[in-house]
Amino acid sequence: MDNRPKIRAIDVLLFEGVNALDVAGPVQAFDAARFGDRAAYKLRYVSLDGTAVRASCGMLLGADGALRSCDPVHDLLVPGGDGIDDLLGNEAVLAAVRERLRPDTGARVISICSGALVLAEAGVLDGGPATTHWSREQDVRRFAQVDWDLDRLFVERTRVFTSAGVTTGIDLALSIIRSDCGNATALRVARELVVQLHRTGNQSQYAMHLAGQFTKENTLGQLIEAIITNPKQPWTLDRMARESVMNPRTLSRRFQDHLATSPAQFVERVRVDHARSLLEASLPAKIVAAEAGFGDLQRMRRAFQRRYGVSFAQHADAFQDQG
Repeated sequence: MDNRPKIRAIDVLLFEGVNALDVAGPVQAFDAARFGDRAAYKLRYVSLDGTAVRASCGMLLGADGALRSCDPVHDLLVPGGDGIDDLLGNEAVLAAVRERLRPDTGARVISICSGALVLAEAGVLDGGPATTHWSREQDVRRFAQVDWDLDRLFVERTRVFTSAGVTTGIDLALSIIRSDCGNATALRVARELVVQLHRTGNQSQYAMHLAGQFTKENTLGQLIEAIITNPKQPWTLDRMARESVMNPRTLSRRFQDHLATSPAQFVERVRVDHARSLLEASLPAKIVAAEAGFGDLQRMRRAFQRRYGVSFAQHADAFQDQG
């Protein structure tokens, strides 16, 4: 008797102006998942009318068929891209999203990057958490019924999944593979793709990291790298000044020039972001405070209140409800 998990079918929506990486990243992860010599997922590529589409980078992508020919019991993956806005008024696409989530289908809907806007337009994100690419902050405001958290790399709900975009589509795919196929299969896929099985951090943390890497101030970039890599260290202004070979006043001016924040505010933000990532491991609050560099619970609680306007306990409860 074959006790291996059932093969899941995933329909991947293609459209004019789709982001090629939003498609290629997650589907490559799903394609690499195996039960021995058997594929764990069957992938099918569909466009609105069954014809080829051109991605935003100019790549021509072929389709296996039309969206209308899809079986509603198949999962549906909706990538993002420049062309996503044209789909928001397409009732056939919105109906296909809703159809997948009927109680009798058992299908799931997975969005990558701005593909979450289609899910929001279809109403399937109402009343719960979701994420999308940080650049869509203005666009998501009209979907007030959705609890948007644009700092998250991905959000998993019952049968509905959203991710921040591009490479985070791989993070989400690995998490789904882990749930569907087990840790060993997910780890094999991560090794094949040469990526982390689970990345800590969030969109703002990676944005800060990039700001540090691309600043013209070499020593400032090295300091930012050190803070993000090891937030537990006692990053006082004097220590940061010594690390960057600047005096405290010059260092503060450099932070304002490059990151529009003070050194102390930057350190606190890194620590809060790190604490949020540690919540995924369900660690006790005292350990989270220590590992994130706050030292004690009271300092961490005050930092969360300043950053999010809610207590750490409220934030932790909301985070756990998103699982």
